[in-house]
Amino acid sequence: MEKGESTRIRFFCPSDTIFSSHARYNNVMKVKFLKLKNWLLVSLMGALGLSGCHCHKKAAQAEVEADTIEVRDRGEVRLMYGVPTMNFQLRGKVTDANGRPISGIKVNMLERGMEVQGTELQGDPARVKEFLENTAVTTDSRGHFALENSGIPQEQVRLLVRDVDGTENGSLQDRLVEIEVTPDAVDRTNAGGWNQGTFRKEVKINMENK
Repeated sequence: MEKGESTRIRFFCPSDTIFSSHARYNNVMKVKFLKLKNWLLVSLMGALGLSGCHCHKKAAQAEVEADTIEVRDRGEVRLMYGVPTMNFQLRGKVTDANGRPISGIKVNMLERGMEVQGTELQGDPARVKEFLENTAVTTDSRGHFALENSGIPQEQVRLLVRDVDGTENGSLQDRLVEIEVTPDAVDRTNAGGWNQGTFRKEVKINMENK
């Protein structure tokens, strides 16, 4: 050793290894706890029939939160939990018994868990009225409509199709249309995190005379 050269001595500390193992164990347990909490939350919301649409939006959408755990010499581990969501994009055309397009028809996408008897939406009259007015789209002169929404993934989308303009376009029977959500119709290009993709479908709806 030349004069003036310093010597560095590195001591091994068993506590470093113990700390790393303990931190990893805590992280694993925290992930398991958050997964269990999320599963219970989604199950409860599904049982109550809550989704991301208008009336129950605040109750249905869980706010995604993040916990950051700093582990010595291992950077950061970011844990997230929330509620799975899916985007829905439906386009279609409404025609009469003769195949002619009908304008002025109201189309609503029903929320998961909403009860319908025939074509009558059940529940508190004021809330039902508010939902139907605020979430409906109207067919144009060519009978076309477009609906976009997001909510908890489901196996079936239901559309309530209503003739509300009296006899202007003839007296037509309201319809409840059920559309199966098939994997091939789900675009997962922009899926990630809790978003499971976008369900796209074009539908043709025929309404019979009363």
